[in-house]
Amino acid sequence: MLQNLHVKNLALIDEVEITFHEHLNILTGETGAGKSILIGSIESALGKKISKDMIRPGAKEAVIELLFWIDDPRTIREIESFDIEVEDGQVFIKRIIQERRSINKINDSTVTLKTLREVSRRLFDLHGQQEHQVLLKEKNHLVMMDHFLTKEGEKALKECHRLSGEYSKVSGKIQELSMDDQQRLREIDFLEHEIGEIEGAHLISGEDTTLEQLYKKMLHSKDIAASCYAASLLTGYEQDTAIGNQLTEGIRKIQEVSHLDPVIQGFYEQFLQVEDLLTSLHQELTDYVEEMEFDEQTFTETEQRLNLINGLKEKYGNSIEAVLEYAKTASGRLEMLKDAAAEIEVLKKQQSQIRDSYETAAKALSDGRKKIAGKLEKDITKALKDLNFLSVNFQVEITKEDRISPDGMDRVRFMISTNPGLPMRPVQDVASGGELSRIMLAMKSAAAEADRVNTLIFDEIDTGISGETANRVAQKMAFISKDHQVIAITHLPQIASMADSHYYIQKQTDQKKTSTMIKELNESESLEEISRMISGDQKTETSIENAKEMKSLANDAKLY
Repeated sequence: MLQNLHVKNLALIDEVEITFHEHLNILTGETGAGKSILIGSIESALGKKISKDMIRPGAKEAVIELLFWIDDPRTIREIESFDIEVEDGQVFIKRIIQERRSINKINDSTVTLKTLREVSRRLFDLHGQQEHQVLLKEKNHLVMMDHFLTKEGEKALKECHRLSGEYSKVSGKIQELSMDDQQRLREIDFLEHEIGEIEGAHLISGEDTTLEQLYKKMLHSKDIAASCYAASLLTGYEQDTAIGNQLTEGIRKIQEVSHLDPVIQGFYEQFLQVEDLLTSLHQELTDYVEEMEFDEQTFTETEQRLNLINGLKEKYGNSIEAVLEYAKTASGRLEMLKDAAAEIEVLKKQQSQIRDSYETAAKALSDGRKKIAGKLEKDITKALKDLNFLSVNFQVEITKEDRISPDGMDRVRFMISTNPGLPMRPVQDVASGGELSRIMLAMKSAAAEADRVNTLIFDEIDTGISGETANRVAQKMAFISKDHQVIAITHLPQIASMADSHYYIQKQTDQKKTSTMIKELNESESLEEISRMISGDQKTETSIENAKEMKSLANDAKLY
């Protein structure tokens, strides 16, 4: 269940914190007080993107925090499979919305939006104001139907996903090879040319680096030779000003007095060491200059080889290794094209085997859907009657289509008849907005019995209903909250009267700013709020008595 919600610097909200309880939590308040912002903040935990414009003016960031407590071992294992540690059944979700980015954390682990969505959908189910609109699209009926699958059905669905992917992959290869002969011959010629060009170069890994160093050396050989020759003269003995001659004179002077002081003797030995180093350096410079002579042919051959290698790298990859890998891949493609007919036969056999396995999985999936369809029809029909559909019949129509898709070969349509004698018709062709909302609530009610998601959140599911229908909706929400935590925003006093915990949302304005505040109401405050919802801001004795009676009837109707 959702234990705590903390929101800071989000739109009208300066900072609010709510502690929720078990069973039915009701939020009421005047229009524009910020109820939708609260639901939006909860919805953000499902990974909904929040605009930076929602950050409260003057704040650097908005913060949304939700604390859940779960006791279902399977749900805990699933969450921990995302490398998120769950201690004492607590899951803490935090979203930080900043000017340039948002940060998502679960139990102090930074996660992606995808992981956030996967974890959150295991914690709660949110029915937004427009969610019932998904019933208008037939493709959604299949997805909603699969929500009720057993473990065996879920396994078959996963297998259909896997096999349809393999089938598409093999089909793509067959299509790729099933080209006309002229096109295949053209590609064969092209590949043979590319492979021959690469193989003819006899490339050696790392050769380009070695050649580039040599080419650079030859290209600047005159400058290198001149500088090194000048340096060799300075370190030698041919010129009077050379370092070698100067050093020799220094050694002679020190040697004359070295026997007079041990310290001078140390200087003399260091001079000899320097002389050895200088002589060695002079010789290496001389040898290097003598070896700097390159003939024109060597320079031309090096330049041509580099041009060849760089040309291949421009065509096939940014390194010799990449060029050789390209040749390897091209060779495989060439062999496949040369033996296309045989390869197509092999692929078609694979395709046939995959299709056979797919049809087996699709049949198992279809059987699983048909197995739950009957119970689902009864449960939803009963729930619809509870929601004041006086004469209603709900049916799940499953027909087979000859296609391969990740969802199997079934076409699923929700059919309904709302009046005696009328034929079954697709839900989207019959139901009004208010009816769609109740149909979705009926499905939520049916799902709640088998669903491991413990928290259900409803945002104004009462839109378009009143009178006895409102009473029925209130009773159904109370029924769901018997075994689930339900959090709901409502404008109807009938639903508010069913509350186990009642929260009032109001907007406060001073000369500087407007803020949304939330307060958990005690019993007398809750009666006053229900009275306001009945008669508006003008509370009367009659509205108070009506509120008391409504609350009394609600308490009598509860099963817990």
